[in-house]
Amino acid sequence: MPDDFDLAAEIARMPWAIEIPGNLLMKGGPQDYIGAAFCVRASLYFKGAHTQPVREELCKCFDAFCKLAGDSLTWLWREEPPEGPGLIPYSKVRPLSDMMDSMDEYDHLSFYYISGVTPHDASPWLFSIFGKRGWQAKMGNDLSVIEFSVPVVFLEQHRTAFIDLFVSSAQALKAEQGYAGYAFNLSVTRPDRNEPTEAFMSERMPGLDVGNAALLANRPQFKSAKIKTVSWLTVLHASRLVQLGNLDHFQRNLPSSHFAIYDYQVGYIIQAGAGPALVGDTEHPVPAAYALLNHLIQDVRYDSVGSLHCGSHDGEMRLTGWSADQWLKRLDTRPSELAATKNRLAAEPPLTSADVLDSRLIW
Repeated sequence: MPDDFDLAAEIARMPWAIEIPGNLLMKGGPQDYIGAAFCVRASLYFKGAHTQPVREELCKCFDAFCKLAGDSLTWLWREEPPEGPGLIPYSKVRPLSDMMDSMDEYDHLSFYYISGVTPHDASPWLFSIFGKRGWQAKMGNDLSVIEFSVPVVFLEQHRTAFIDLFVSSAQALKAEQGYAGYAFNLSVTRPDRNEPTEAFMSERMPGLDVGNAALLANRPQFKSAKIKTVSWLTVLHASRLVQLGNLDHFQRNLPSSHFAIYDYQVGYIIQAGAGPALVGDTEHPVPAAYALLNHLIQDVRYDSVGSLHCGSHDGEMRLTGWSADQWLKRLDTRPSELAATKNRLAAEPPLTSADVLDSRLIW
């Protein structure tokens, strides 16, 4: 993007541009609900969702999110609730801790807090929990996920608050992996019908995150000690770091002028740039900071996770099979291109104290 392009200002001027009609690229055309909403989204994968200590930490993470969201939330969706309806207006929702207390370890944790006008609308404010049951954990299927997102304009005004929530949540949940950056939230109840929209946008925006995090948590390919992708904020658990060398490996190769590193006790979180990125420039569409970080972690990044989307119904675009694998590799840079990538990064504005937490590591 041009240096003088202000994404947040453009969105504030044209708010309709971040909301995409439902079923837009499906056979039969668009329908009257919001199918995809542009946002900045965090995804954190963790273990032990069936245990009381982890559930208590989940409640704390949600409480911290609510301090950012204010009165923006409008609905709560739940899958297979042990009691009560699956859809509740947010004004009538019991505290999350109360709902958790009434559940045992074999209940499925499924909470989707959204800010849509209607229950089927995708929304930029989101907090979701997808937690595995106790019997699944005992069989080795113990990867759960939380996601939270904010509007792009909110991030521009409260950048360090979002970073702080990401770092503190990763620390509280001892996150196995995670990432945060630009994304499109899809309708909670109709994700399948809006995946083609996400796939279409991802071809034009290399910095965009895609895929259903809860779906990935169930895939056998997602259980090994690798990560899905890098983004603006990327979690590197100690089990991944040991495969790459050590922290010095990153501090030697990532300029502190454009990267920040945070210790979250069981690993490190790397911030690539002042804010999230979608594209580089016309000639080099991959954001330079993402490309450089991706090159350093390539040995622990999945080459395939099977699929990122569900299967096609009528030949519409989806990220499945080969196309999903290509998305995982979208940031790959040849060694001969690294010098040019570093030069492009050096030409971008450096980090300032307004872009990072005081707890960043110094090197």
